[in-house]
Amino acid sequence: MASEKDQIRFSLLDIVNQCDSLPYPPNPKLDQLSFLSFVVDGVPVGRIHASLVEHLVSFNQQFRPVFHLTDTAVSFMPWLADYESRSGAIAEMLNQWRNDLENFTCLSGWRDELYGVYTHITDPATTKGGAALAIERSACGLFGVHAYGVHMNGYVRTGPKPWDLKMWIARRSLTKPTYPGLLDNMVAGGMGFGHSPQYTVIKESMEEATIPAHIAENAFPVGTISYTKLSKSGKQTQPETQIVYDLELPADVTPMPCDTEVEDFRLWSMDEVLDAIRGGEFKPNCACVCLHFMIRHAVLTPENEPDYLEIDHRLHRRIEYPGPKKWPTFKETH
Repeated sequence: MASEKDQIRFSLLDIVNQCDSLPYPPNPKLDQLSFLSFVVDGVPVGRIHASLVEHLVSFNQQFRPVFHLTDTAVSFMPWLADYESRSGAIAEMLNQWRNDLENFTCLSGWRDELYGVYTHITDPATTKGGAALAIERSACGLFGVHAYGVHMNGYVRTGPKPWDLKMWIARRSLTKPTYPGLLDNMVAGGMGFGHSPQYTVIKESMEEATIPAHIAENAFPVGTISYTKLSKSGKQTQPETQIVYDLELPADVTPMPCDTEVEDFRLWSMDEVLDAIRGGEFKPNCACVCLHFMIRHAVLTPENEPDYLEIDHRLHRRIEYPGPKKWPTFKETH
């Protein structure tokens, strides 16, 4: 008899819904979620759940108040007028919160890696690399700020047709703090503040898949996917944009785990990848990157996928917050 897990099958649109789970206007559920706008210099850059307000008030009462709070928004007090002061205040607060994992469970996955929170304002006196502040990666969901990453599809051609392909698929390490043991794209990683997309792809290719730079440099950008995930608690949102790359690998190149992030790699046909997606075996955003690849290579078509139009639309959610016009590269080493 098949196990309960073996019997679970999802539509491809179900998988997209798992990734892009924040309701769209005018869905009344959106108004019931109790979020306040996170605003910097008059520019909305994220959303904070109302349950967090008491913790912000408590932090305000310790020293000099940091946050200005209204019924609809959270912003910084006027004395926090530049990148350094805002980033420093947030860092001080998060370092306190990470000692209270009962209330801030997400900080148990502390990365010690900063993500930029970008703004439309370009004054170098108040911003850095286009960012109004930077925030610890694991805390981004608390503030609902826009995060960025890169995902790379590694594939091998098996014939002349666009769909004659096999994909290299990674299995995430069982010790990963998020989605341990699920399937992943060949290379993927968040973009630390100060790293460009191409630099991140090349760096992650070696760290995760032992693909040397002279091969990884052949990867090329093919677009983006974007979505906003609502946490199961309904108290955090994570808007994300993944910049997607393709890399055709020679048949004699095999990715190999290098660090502790990946258990193994397997070279799968498109049917095998689709079957695993429908079985819920992929990290949801990685499954969406695969669907993006399959649409571009005519594996999925309007004729063979009933939700084709909705899937294609939903892979590109419009994120309402500013993004960088030019990627900062001040942390890159060559």
